[in-house]
Amino acid sequence: MKTSTSTRHRRTPRYAKTLMHLLTGVMLGIILCLNLYPLMAYAQSETDVTELGVVKLAEALKTGKITSVEAVQEYLDRIKAYDKKIGDKPGLGAIITLNQNALKEAAVLDKERANGHIRGPLHGIPVLVKDNINTADMPTSHGNQALATYQPKYDATAVQRLKDAGAIVLGKTNMAEFAMFWDTVSSVKGRTYNPYDPSKNINGSSGGTGAAVAASFAAIGLGTESCGSITDVASFNNLVGFRPTVGLGSMAGVDYNPLGDAIGPLALSVEDAAMLLDVLAGTDPKDPWTAKANSYKSTSYLNSLKGSSLKGARIGYVIAPFGGYDYSPGPESNNILATAEKEISVLEAQGATVIKIPLNRSWWNKYAPQNASYWATTGHESYFAKTEATWPKGLAGRTEPKNAINFGDIVAGSPNMEKTTKEWLMADDKKPLDKAGFAAAVAARQKFAQGVTELFSSYKLDALAYPTVAAPPAKVHKNPAELLDSEQFGTHCGWANFTGRPVVSVPAGFADKFPVGISLLGSRFGDAKLLGYAYNLEQASPHRKTPELTPSLLHIAGSTDTTTSAASANPSGTKASPGSGEASSGNALSASTSSMSPSGIPLPIAAVFIVAIGLIGLVVRLRKN
Repeated sequence: MKTSTSTRHRRTPRYAKTLMHLLTGVMLGIILCLNLYPLMAYAQSETDVTELGVVKLAEALKTGKITSVEAVQEYLDRIKAYDKKIGDKPGLGAIITLNQNALKEAAVLDKERANGHIRGPLHGIPVLVKDNINTADMPTSHGNQALATYQPKYDATAVQRLKDAGAIVLGKTNMAEFAMFWDTVSSVKGRTYNPYDPSKNINGSSGGTGAAVAASFAAIGLGTESCGSITDVASFNNLVGFRPTVGLGSMAGVDYNPLGDAIGPLALSVEDAAMLLDVLAGTDPKDPWTAKANSYKSTSYLNSLKGSSLKGARIGYVIAPFGGYDYSPGPESNNILATAEKEISVLEAQGATVIKIPLNRSWWNKYAPQNASYWATTGHESYFAKTEATWPKGLAGRTEPKNAINFGDIVAGSPNMEKTTKEWLMADDKKPLDKAGFAAAVAARQKFAQGVTELFSSYKLDALAYPTVAAPPAKVHKNPAELLDSEQFGTHCGWANFTGRPVVSVPAGFADKFPVGISLLGSRFGDAKLLGYAYNLEQASPHRKTPELTPSLLHIAGSTDTTTSAASANPSGTKASPGSGEASSGNALSASTSSMSPSGIPLPIAAVFIVAIGLIGLVVRLRKN
């Protein structure tokens, strides 16, 4: 039958409309899939980052069980859930600033991995960095309110090495103001709380990193240590803390005490710490202390770990917090010492010979007399003078001289600063490096180091063991300076700090439901051997436990606001309040609702609903035609 022209013209719009609906449906599906894929992929991730750490996360990334985007999102969700105050319970308060580009960086690294390009052993792994370590893309506050917008122009060498190895610097962690106390309270953030017991001291000064790693806010974190800031914090947070030999890794880009500071990892395992040391160790032209590092560093600290390292080793054991000539643990320390003694028996069971070493008063008087001074004014202000950075506007003009930064300016710009912190800073205001005091401190440290060397030699020791902290944690104090007395908290930190030797603290168990650590002190540049001993001990007697206050979120999908500079959010210098731009946080419920549509329906479900409605409409249209 011949079809008329008019009939053809009537039928053409029907097919055109059908085709239009079909194409519209396809385009809608494509657009929705592209936009919702990250959320759906995250929800389908096979891997929970809680307690995962570096080595296991690297393997999961390699095998495709998780992507870097998924890992970053999970860590951000954990920060959102647990870092902020919830009702009458404090959040951890561990994070000062989050990297606003973390997810974008993760996506780039995922694409590189898909194309077969791996930057290094930390490719796509999120890490956290203490806020006295310079970062060019985030402020470095030193825990100080006046320096909340202090922006270095260059990354610290340690940070650059992390990035070169493929790591994502997820954010900056809270710290004791200018790293001055064995507690973690800052004027820029406030207090960091212990995830195992918020009523107890978290220790310091790297407490933000300790709490964050213990709560799985990142795979690993960087701290700095003068005396216990890594190892004591690790002990109180059920972590591995490693302070390498002074001079093995660069301190360039860090405001530090040249008498013996070091950068090191706070980690969930010895393997994780060793993997990070593989990245950090080595000579840096910017740090003359590292001149010999390349000749001493191991080919691979991670690959040198063995489960039989302790066999045949000779380990000395002391209970002698520095200042031991006038300190003896009281009955409050009994459970801690008993816990440490159990680990000593593990050392013996693994084939080590343990020698309990008594240190009498004559030894202390010879190598560490009571009148010796191990510290000196080291000139923080000289750091202010030489550093390349963008300073907070108007800071230098707060006090005289108007053209230079000094502690008076910093105190004036920090209304949240604790009274004792102000007093300590102002005592050093405008003081140059105390050359005579510095020389005396160096001499005192050399004398003590000589005593430790002779101790190792006379007992033919491979390492020295001791409870990391020989006393229970103090209750949370309003004034962090109240924790300065070694008689109060029994730290052994001087054994490493005053000798430059490497030290590692490993979880030893719990006493009165609070973590206890045991430390192993090694020989200078004997870091690989020391980590081997720690690994053997850890594998034979594992004690790492997730804090009950920060459990797994069970793959809750969500998006976390990462525009979190405490500096930009709080330019007026007033105390930050909820919603003022603190590090994004909340509670588990808010984390679980962060992937909702405006109507409150989970986005993946909303997507399916929209597509279904579109398809039904298309079928109805076709039937009508």
